[in-house]
Amino acid sequence: MNEREMVDLLRRATEDLAPDTEALVAGGLQRGRRRQRRRRTATALCASAAAAAIGIGAWQLAVSDHVSTRGVDPAGTTPTSAPASVATSDPEPRRVARVDLAVTTADVPGVFASLAPGEVSPPGPKSGPDSAPVVDFTWNGFGVRVGITPDDYVSGRRVRDPAARCAEQSQDRCRPGPGGTVISASQGTSPAVDGGTTERSATVFRPDGWDVLVMAYNGPAKEGPVLADQPPFDLTELTRIASSDAWFR
Repeated sequence: MNEREMVDLLRRATEDLAPDTEALVAGGLQRGRRRQRRRRTATALCASAAAAAIGIGAWQLAVSDHVSTRGVDPAGTTPTSAPASVATSDPEPRRVARVDLAVTTADVPGVFASLAPGEVSPPGPKSGPDSAPVVDFTWNGFGVRVGITPDDYVSGRRVRDPAARCAEQSQDRCRPGPGGTVISASQGTSPAVDGGTTERSATVFRPDGWDVLVMAYNGPAKEGPVLADQPPFDLTELTRIASSDAWFR
């Protein structure tokens, strides 16, 4: 059989064979759907990754902003706590060497009179020891108390930070003062009715470990007849006396 005869034989053998169009179309559609699903999956993965990146960035920004403003409360509201993983510790209070008292219990009224000239009485019988003088006396007939105490006097333990001592003793009445001091001042009447005794007090919490309280009444003592509508010293004057270095050397 020559070449021509072979060609004719193959042509006659395949004349009745028609291409399976439906199968070809179905196969093409199936392959197209697979490619389309792969493209959609890839797009969804990219979108998810982008959303995660945006979310992490926003969280980090919020935490960073929170930490940078930690302890700053311009609106008077209480800040929420920072997450433990990003919490920062407060700086250590400034270390200041402790100074010595320049006064004994008996000296306190006289030193007070040098800061606020007037006639003073000797210390009352319940006044404290020289190591922590808490002295009751009168100034021009008005009751006065001066207390000069070390940082362990109230709690029995050393509390070096003056802000911490003030927070323990005076709660929300603390404000920063000069030289690293913290100052608390208050006024009240007891009993809170007409004719009750009014007292004013100022306490200076010092970074060297001493606290100085100066208190004045509008009568000769905490209990007793009222001599005037108000104590003889305002809070500014009491703070000035408590802040004086005349108590120390």
